[in-house]
Amino acid sequence: MTNNKIAYLRKQHGWTQEHLAEVSQVNPRTIQRLEAGEDASLETLRLVANALGVQIGDLFETISDSDKGEQLRYLTNRRLTKPTHGW
Repeated sequence: MTNNKIAYLRKQHGWTQEHLAEVSQVNPRTIQRLEAGEDASLETLRLVANALGVQIGDLFETISDSDKGEQLRYLTNRRLTKPTHGW
């Protein structure tokens, strides 16, 4: 799952998920999945970005340099504390 700004950008346009799906020529369920953070093909992202009038990279949140260390520590700790099963 990835953090994205698709719902935010869609709402800035005053569009429903169904309207964004129609304008971008994808299934409404695809928009729902994208907004939920599920992965999508580059072609789908291109269609949605074009409909919203932005670059593909603008669909995603960026992590500031000051937050990168914290994010890496969190992910590392999460991986290290993941339970292992001996069966």
